[in-house]
Amino acid sequence: MTSSSARLQILIVGGGLAGLAAASFLREQHDVTVLERSKLDFSRNDYAISVAPNTHRLLLEQGIEDSHLKATVLTYVWGCGGDGKLVRETLAESLARFGTTTIFTRRSRLHAELHGLATKDHRPGKPARIIENVKITAVDVDQGVITTEGGDTYSGDLIIGADGINSAVRGAVLSTRSGSVDIVNGTAAVPSGLAAYLCTVPNAVLTDDPVLAFQTGEKSGMAAFHGSDPRKRILVFPADPENFQIVAYHPEDRWVEKFTQSGRSIIDSVPAERAVEDFLDFHPSIQKMLANATTPDVWRIRDLDRLPAWRSGKAVLIGDAAHAISVKDNLASTAEIPVALEHFETIRIPRAHMVQFASRQVGGLLSEEERKKAEPFDSGAFMTKVYGYTSAKDAWEAAVTAE
Repeated sequence: MTSSSARLQILIVGGGLAGLAAASFLREQHDVTVLERSKLDFSRNDYAISVAPNTHRLLLEQGIEDSHLKATVLTYVWGCGGDGKLVRETLAESLARFGTTTIFTRRSRLHAELHGLATKDHRPGKPARIIENVKITAVDVDQGVITTEGGDTYSGDLIIGADGINSAVRGAVLSTRSGSVDIVNGTAAVPSGLAAYLCTVPNAVLTDDPVLAFQTGEKSGMAAFHGSDPRKRILVFPADPENFQIVAYHPEDRWVEKFTQSGRSIIDSVPAERAVEDFLDFHPSIQKMLANATTPDVWRIRDLDRLPAWRSGKAVLIGDAAHAISVKDNLASTAEIPVALEHFETIRIPRAHMVQFASRQVGGLLSEEERKKAEPFDSGAFMTKVYGYTSAKDAWEAAVTAE
C-alpha cells in the first residue's frame, strides 16, 4: 500500500455508541455522515454499562477522562447466592494485567462524550455530519446508496452498519451475499427466553442493609446474586457516585404477550412489585432493594445466530465501534476498500464468535449439542483474550505485514 490516504465518503447508519465512536475515529481522514433513525436523546435508556480496559484505553487516548463520565472503577467482583451469602470475592486486576481499568458509567454520559468527539471543531479532521429521524427503506450495497422513506438518497464509498440488533444494513449485506432472503429471516434476533428488569437504587439502600453493604465501602465493583434456578440472577454495580445499577434476569414468560402486542423489546415503567414477585425466592434484603429502586423497565433479551458474513460490496457491519479503526489509515484509493474489509472480517469474526459463545455459555443459553461439546468456562482465560486486546489497528498492521 502507498503511504498516502484517500479521503472517503463514509455513511454510518446508526447514531448510537458504535456509530458515534466510529465517526469520531474516521472523521480525521474521511468525510463522515451519520444517519440516525430517531432524534438523539442522551438521557434515553440511561442505564449504567461497563467499559472494558481495551475500550477504556481508547477513550482515554481520545481525551475522555473518567471525571467526564463520573465513572467508577471496578476493583472487585463478588459472587453471592440468592440467600445473600457471599460465596467468593475476586480482586479485579485489570490495571496490572491490561494496563487500564474497567469502569462503570451511565450510557448517556458516554454517548454525549462520543457525540462531542465526532462533531466538535477542535478535533483533527472534518466534523461528522449527523442527520436525525432518517427512516431507511433501501440499502444498495453494490452502489453504496441509501434511500430513505422521504425519497432522499445518500451515496458513499463505504457504508458502515452500526444500527443495532434491528439493522437495516445487515439485511442488505446478507441478502446480497446469499442471493436469498431466507438467510436474512434466519438471522433476525430471536427471544432467548429471558428478560431483565433494569432500574437503579440509591447507595443508601445498600449502605443501610447489613447483607448488601459490602459493596458500598472502600471496595467498588459488581455483585452477582445467583438463584437456584440458573436463569435467575441479579447483577448490582455502580451507575454513578450516588446510585447502583440493577440488572435482574429471569424467565420472560409473564411478559411474552406484552412484548408481542407492543412489537417492542422494552416494556417501560412496570410496577416494582412485579420485580419483587419474580424474586420471592431471594433474600428479603434483595427484595427490599428491588422495592426501593426506580420504576423498572423490562428488557427482552434476544439472541442472534452467527452471521455468515459481515460485508458485501461497499457495506460492512460493526458491533464494537472501535473495529472501524481498521479502515482509518493507509487507503490510497476506493479500490482498496474491498481488501480492507476482507482483512477486517478475517480479524473480527473469530473474535466476535468467541465472545458470543462465551456470553451464551455464561447465560445458560447454549443448545444441548453445544453444551456437550463446550469446555468448562474459564473466566481468567476469557478475560485475557477479551481485555488484553489492544486495537483492530494493531491486528490490521500484523495482517498486512504477514502478507
